[in-house]
Amino acid sequence: MKSNYKCYIKRTVITVAIAYGVYLLYGLATTPYQPKAPELKVAVNPDTETQQQPEKQSKPSIIDILPRMYTAGEVYARFEQNEFRATNDFKKCQLMVTGKITDIGTVTFSKNPLVTLGIPSSDEGLKFIFEDTNYNSERVAALNIGDLIVLAGKNARPGTFGGVFLDDSKIMTDMISKNKRQMLALNGGVYDREICHK
Repeated sequence: MKSNYKCYIKRTVITVAIAYGVYLLYGLATTPYQPKAPELKVAVNPDTETQQQPEKQSKPSIIDILPRMYTAGEVYARFEQNEFRATNDFKKCQLMVTGKITDIGTVTFSKNPLVTLGIPSSDEGLKFIFEDTNYNSERVAALNIGDLIVLAGKNARPGTFGGVFLDDSKIMTDMISKNKRQMLALNGGVYDREICHK
């Protein structure tokens, strides 16, 4: 009789232990999602009491590029007025220029793609030199003569036989909203810091 009683107690204890274990596992597995409470930033002002304010998330702003974008004619006129000053002004920043494509080719003695923006009432042009990469080659190959485009390049300098040359060029048209002429990049970002100001 005692052995049946011990067996019954063992079964009951094991059953209760298993049920409690399943209950714990089920409770851990189905914990409801609780959103994280917003962090509070403590604003300390020596004249007033300490206040707790929810920290605002900063929205990315868009760069207004109209004050920075040059036309091909404006850049050429700057070089005509004072070649040294223009070279110095555009040496350390990325010059962003809009204009119409008049020629697409490669640099002499090189495979680097070259896109020329025409200058109104002149045979000269702004010559944007791209690095010889598959990415740049495909993008330049997709361009057509007569396209209105926005290009950016560094180290603007006059050419030996005319024109103005720019290195490390990029096609910027895809980054700019057509309606508002704003750059689709964060204000304070790399493009904002590198683009030449007028």
